[in-house]
Amino acid sequence: MKIKNLNWTARFAVALVFCLIFVGGLVTSWQAGMAVPDWPLSFGSFNPAGWWANFPVRLEHGHRLLAACVGIVVGVLCAAVWGNWRALGVAVNVSIVFAAGGSLLGAPPWLRAHLGIWPAAAAFVLCLTKMRDRNGEVGSAERSLALGAFVLVCFQATLGGLRVTQETAGWVSIATVLRVVHGCVAQAFLAVLIALAVRISLLAKPSIEAPLRNAGGAARRVAVAGFLVYLQLVVGASMRHLGAGLAIPTFPAANPEGGWLPKVHNLYTDLNFTHTRIGALIVTGAVLFAVFFVLRNAQRGQVIRRAAARSGVIVVLQATLGILVVLHQKPKTLATFHVVLGAALLASLVALFVRILAEGERAVAGEGH
Repeated sequence: MKIKNLNWTARFAVALVFCLIFVGGLVTSWQAGMAVPDWPLSFGSFNPAGWWANFPVRLEHGHRLLAACVGIVVGVLCAAVWGNWRALGVAVNVSIVFAAGGSLLGAPPWLRAHLGIWPAAAAFVLCLTKMRDRNGEVGSAERSLALGAFVLVCFQATLGGLRVTQETAGWVSIATVLRVVHGCVAQAFLAVLIALAVRISLLAKPSIEAPLRNAGGAARRVAVAGFLVYLQLVVGASMRHLGAGLAIPTFPAANPEGGWLPKVHNLYTDLNFTHTRIGALIVTGAVLFAVFFVLRNAQRGQVIRRAAARSGVIVVLQATLGILVVLHQKPKTLATFHVVLGAALLASLVALFVRILAEGERAVAGEGH
C-alpha cells in the first residue's frame, strides 16, 4: 500500500476508535454492559433478532459490532504497515478452518466463535513477524507501533469479553476490576494508534519547518503532561465504573457546609476528590505549562504551534465539561462526551510528543549530512 493510502487508513482507524470510545462511554453511562450476558456471541448469535429495538441491547451489541470493525481495520492497517498481505490471508484461512473444524466436531456456537478468532489472531502475528515481506516506505518504529496496536486491540477485546462472562458467572468483583482495566487499556491502545498515525502522516508529508528550539525540554514536558493525563484517565475510569461520579455532588465545595474538603472519607469520596479536584488541577496546570513552553520555543506559523494550542484548548474544555457534569448531576450524554474529550486530550498530547521527537530526528539527520 502506498504511503498516501496508508496515511488515510491510519486516520480512518483513529476516527473509528473515537466512535468506539463514544459508544463504549454510552454503554457505561446507560449501564448497558450486561444487556447482552454472553460473549463472544450475543444471545448465542452473531446478529440476534430484534437487537436494534431494545435500547440497552442496541448499545451493547452495537458496541461489539463496532469493536469488531476496529479490530479488522487495525489488522488491515498492521498488514499494510508491514507490507505483509500474506499474513492477512493466512489469518482468514485459519479462521475458516478452525471454525469449520469446531462445527464438524459438534462444538457449541460460542466455542466455534472463539476458534474463529483467536487462532487466526495468533497466526496473523506469527506470519507477520516471521515472513520476510516488508514495506520499504516505513521503518521499524512504525512496524512496532502497528504490531503493538494489533496486540492491544486483541487484549482489549479479551478484557471486555471476560468482564461479561465473569459477571454472568457471579464474579462481580472480578468483573468490576476488568471493567476498569478495560477502560484503561482502551486509552493505551488509542495512544499507540495515534503515535502510529502521526508517524505515518509525517512520512506521507515530511515537515520542512525549522526544528523546535529546546526540543528536548519540550518533549520532556509534553511527556510528563501526557503521563499525568493518562493517570487522570485511570482514576476517572475507576471512579466511573465504581459508581463514584457523584460521591461529591457539589462544585467547587466538597461538602454540604461549603468547605473545600470532604467531611466523609471513604473509597468513593476520596476517589472522586482525587479525580475532580486534585487530579484535574494538576493535569490542567501540567498541560498548560507544556503548551506554553512549546509555544514560546516554536516559530510563528509552525504546525507544531497549532498542535500545542489544540492541547491547551482541549484541556480547558475538558475541565469546563467536568464541572458541568457535576453541576448538572452527571447527565449521561454529557458524561460520555467528557470521557471522549479526555481521550482526545491524551491523543493530542501523544501526537504533539511524537511530532517533537520526529522533528528532532530530522534535525539530527540533517546535521549528519
